[in-house]
Amino acid sequence: MAAIPLDFSLGISWQFGALAVISLLLFPFFRGKYAFLAGAAAYSLVDIVPALLGATGTIGLWTLTGALTWGLVGYIFSRNKPDGSPLNFAKLGLMSTLLFDAITGPIASTFIWGMPFSDSLIGQLPFTLKHLFGIGAISIILAPLLFPSVKKLLLEKKSFLLKPSVA
Repeated sequence: MAAIPLDFSLGISWQFGALAVISLLLFPFFRGKYAFLAGAAAYSLVDIVPALLGATGTIGLWTLTGALTWGLVGYIFSRNKPDGSPLNFAKLGLMSTLLFDAITGPIASTFIWGMPFSDSLIGQLPFTLKHLFGIGAISIILAPLLFPSVKKLLLEKKSFLLKPSVA
């Protein structure tokens, strides 16, 4: 019986990890609709930049579904004002991951690609568990460390895209 290789990626590629950290840090400062646009643009870049660098198969219908869903996550996240605590980031990060994976996994697989819902749901579970561990680690460890500096920097800026103040 062959050994199963250990996977220490926590289900997050470097692109999605960077997207998650940047999003967790910036979404609280955007006004609602701008958070949606920022989320959609950020997710799109995760697929577009590799394509611009010569990678193939990075852009497709999944780019649109992922961008719209990450935009929704940004909008919801911007409505909740993270206070910088690890628990707050973890709560929002885990809820966002569940929403994103539910929409882009079983729902999109069923309605866009015609996969049976039960098959796509069962197939999504291990992937979502890895995503939850990864976003949990990012939410608890990295985001609270960087949040005070980002908050200070962004609150000094005057922009119609950003909220005037964040508690």
